[in-house]
Amino acid sequence: MTPRSTAGKTCLAFTQPLRHENWWGSTVSLEQLLDLAQVHGIPVAWVPDRDVLRQLAAAGPTHGEKLAVLVAAEEEIRTLCHARLDECHDEWLAEEIAAGHKALAAWDDGHREAAATLAIAALEQILYTLTETEKRTHVALGEIGRQKPNNYLPARQYVFAPLATLFARYYPENNDPLPDNLSRHAVLHHLPLNHLSRGHCTVAIMLFVSILRQSQERAQGIRDDLMMAAAD
Repeated sequence: MTPRSTAGKTCLAFTQPLRHENWWGSTVSLEQLLDLAQVHGIPVAWVPDRDVLRQLAAAGPTHGEKLAVLVAAEEEIRTLCHARLDECHDEWLAEEIAAGHKALAAWDDGHREAAATLAIAALEQILYTLTETEKRTHVALGEIGRQKPNNYLPARQYVFAPLATLFARYYPENNDPLPDNLSRHAVLHHLPLNHLSRGHCTVAIMLFVSILRQSQERAQGIRDDLMMAAAD
């Protein structure tokens, strides 16, 4: 692992595996995963499971065909979201984890729109921390989502890839057409309920869980680094 400087101390940079656990055995290529995330805004890191990923890759090319897969697999996805959220426990993430449990409770009770809206509202601050961007703007988050994976922590970019469409430009006051993909701006500033379809609600909650689970990974990595540095 490569040393880095944090708050005046030298510690070891946390390295993430090249492939996320839910990809194992899916036979879905990295190019297909990136297309699902960047073009359709569908999370592919941590959730969904390999069978759903395989079905998404095999589905037709339209956004509606991809969402139909999520709708058909909603129960399996919801179960995995609970399991992934239960893996998040770091005290740095306490408020976000609590929001995640409330969102999933709403989903369990059939209140998909409420669950999705809470998930999207809770995303922004945790995204700025996780992406470590100095530009705290929606434009910056969208740009991060559009980046290509590179040789440094390549799996991390698949976590961020859905931000490419979530934060895409949309100004209803300028008569912009409602985006086909899930739009953060549409949900929080315009809220056309038809935009919060069953598929888009699933995408929103999946994304929040994916981001939270990656944040747990980051927090644990920092704590491990600091412990190792302190032991030197």
